[in-house]
Amino acid sequence: VLVCPLRPVERFRDLRPDEVADLFHTVQRVGDVVEKHFCGTSLTISVQDGPEAGQTVKVSACNEGHKSRGNYKN
Repeated sequence: VLVCPLRPVERFRDLRPDEVADLFHTVQRVGDVVEKHFCGTSLTISVQDGPEAGQTVKVSACNEGHKSRGNYKN
């Protein structure tokens, strides 16, 4: 699941503190829904901030993926 801030910014550092709080509050809420829907027990939450970090689109966002025992290697 891709969670984006309301105001598009190129880098995570460009977000204002209130936007960071809102983004991660939303990530937390979405994570609850994702875990319940997929019967997951854990989440991977990542931010790729800049081209050398793997960011391919010039918009800051958080990626969420569910994990359950046995469905992925650590």
